[in-house]
Amino acid sequence: MECYFTNDKNDNILILDEEDSKHIIKVLRHKINDEIIIIYQQQKYLAKIITITTVVKCEISKILANSSSELSCKITLVMALLKEQKFDLVIQKAVELGVYQIVPLQLKRCVSVLTKTKAQQKVLRWQSIAKAAAKQSNRNLIPIITPVVFELKQLVSYHSKLNLVADENSSDINWVNEINNELSSITIIIGPEGGITSEEITILKKFNFSSISLGKLILRAETAPLFLMSIINYETNLKN
Repeated sequence: MECYFTNDKNDNILILDEEDSKHIIKVLRHKINDEIIIIYQQQKYLAKIITITTVVKCEISKILANSSSELSCKITLVMALLKEQKFDLVIQKAVELGVYQIVPLQLKRCVSVLTKTKAQQKVLRWQSIAKAAAKQSNRNLIPIITPVVFELKQLVSYHSKLNLVADENSSDINWVNEINNELSSITIIIGPEGGITSEEITILKKFNFSSISLGKLILRAETAPLFLMSIINYETNLKN
């Protein structure tokens, strides 16, 4: 059964936005009394459609208990800007793998360079991609796409219990031992197609990000975050 997110609740009534309402009416051709799943403030509800106009209104049938699909560890992915389709792919797959928020980052070797005005427009588009992926993957929340970060010192605001930066020149693979089901939050930084410069790594270390290796193979920029996310997902959620 498909699910939708809403921020609009009035007593026992959940109201969908115009975009989702149009999809329900025009594409899925739902009718009055059809049931769908709606997520409000991370709680899932089984709801019955009671009104179809420009927006769809649903009456809550029941609360879906024990329905959370969120990871116990909140993962912040700091992702250097990539070419458009690659960055879109990272957002989509990271959401499917349980990311909590994604922080776009402008670095020296980024092929994609944005002005601050253009960056604001991109974030709106990326947030839409995150919403669609969250619906598809049965998430309880829509991961946040933050404003683009242009200065490394801003990343201090996104510190977690464990803070890592993927570095092809690092030999440290012991970081895997620090990831377990008791870890409440982790921030990971992935560089662009051309990699992170040694100067940027030095600055990040000063901000208490640990330089780590992802193994012997050199992974593409769009592959590295998905590799890391999969490890974290397994170690914090599936292993035990």
